[in-house]
Amino acid sequence: MGDWDFLHEMRDRGYSQEDITGAMACGYAPWEGEGIAKQERKAKWEELKSQRDSGEISPAEFKKRKIELFK
Repeated sequence: MGDWDFLHEMRDRGYSQEDITGAMACGYAPWEGEGIAKQERKAKWEELKSQRDSGEISPAEFKKRKIELFK
């Protein structure tokens, strides 16, 4: 499947032209968004742990950011 074949699949699934245009702008299909969001959240979590472990942020700040990240 080519990089942009998901746009044809979106049309076949009944997505509107507006939805397809949005997918063209971001480069991925709506059903792929959850996986991408999960990867981004994991990267932010690893960065947060690194900041805590290095002493860059306080335990209280770590807890605050952790709650914000996972709500």
